[in-house]
Amino acid sequence: MQEREGRWGACRRLAFWLPKGQDVPYDFCMKAGLAFYLLLLCALPVFSQSVSDDSSRCLPRKPGPFPVFREGRPQTDEYLYPRYFRYVKEWDECFADGKWPASTVEQFPHPYPDGMKEEQRKVITLTARDWEPEPRESTWRVAEPGAEIGARPAEVTTWAEMQELKQQRWSDATETDERAKLVESGLEKLRLRLGATSFHMLDDYVHELYHAIPGQLVRQPLPETAMYSRYLHTIAMMDKFAANGGDDGQAAADARAEEQTACGLSDKEEEILQQVAEDLQKELSEHRPGTMPSGTIGGMDRSARAAVDRPAEPGFRGGRSRVIDAHIEQLRSGLGQAGFEKVENRIRVIYEFDGPPRVVPLDVPESQSKAGEPARTSR
Repeated sequence: MQEREGRWGACRRLAFWLPKGQDVPYDFCMKAGLAFYLLLLCALPVFSQSVSDDSSRCLPRKPGPFPVFREGRPQTDEYLYPRYFRYVKEWDECFADGKWPASTVEQFPHPYPDGMKEEQRKVITLTARDWEPEPRESTWRVAEPGAEIGARPAEVTTWAEMQELKQQRWSDATETDERAKLVESGLEKLRLRLGATSFHMLDDYVHELYHAIPGQLVRQPLPETAMYSRYLHTIAMMDKFAANGGDDGQAAADARAEEQTACGLSDKEEEILQQVAEDLQKELSEHRPGTMPSGTIGGMDRSARAAVDRPAEPGFRGGRSRVIDAHIEQLRSGLGQAGFEKVENRIRVIYEFDGPPRVVPLDVPESQSKAGEPARTSR
């Protein structure tokens, strides 16, 4: 009874248009409440459909230069075309249903070059839908030619970890080459279907969309200082891990013996090489700001890691190069010219074209780009 009176009172209070003091019949309140609930039930599906329609809308990602890169930078086909085909596919999926107003669609560049026939546009759209190599965001650090390769912020603690890092680098390089081959194969099929003239028109338009010029990926040669630094670091780590004993130590010792054979040094020459390598690591560790002894990094918290990984102080890179150059001369003096040439030849076999990848303009001769041996050519 009290619940009924409460609902009736609420109904009477809502009827604010009635003259003051005029009573509201109970039947009127019941009918009005029922009509309100029926209206609400009818409106819910419409409202739900409206929300569903809005939530199903999508917008493509606008093409443009990658945030890390400046406009007009050379880019490879492997970088550009997966992004372009993703844009074509999203543009087709988001705008084909006509839900977006023309003012919104006009904010996105048309995915096809002006003057391209409808049949050719369909070929590009079908290629985009079936395209397999997804765009991979670049994590490369842009390095200038001849830039020194810095040491790793955290040292490994076992020979197995060192081998894992080496294997990871090889796997990454292999994956990059395989992705490039997939892109080149897909573009060759598209070129045959469109014809040379239309594909050239498309290629110009793709580079215009992404504010880029045609480029090729090359492998930057390592400077001599960096090559010797890497080799002496590896020798020092081999000897260090071999001294730990166990299976890991035995694996490091075996690798050390294999390296001596490959280099062609005598036992006495190997002792000189080992001493120079250890001296170099010690001196670099003393001069580098924020470094700590190997094996201490794994147990540090985030703030401590940040202190270790902080950038080198001004002038450190130049000082590091001078330290390495001094130890190179120490090695030359200790081994003599014949022994030093053995080490030098071995280093060049391992590291000469092991530098970081770099994209250069496609039409620039290798002698002008100073980029070294091509890692892969686009187009």
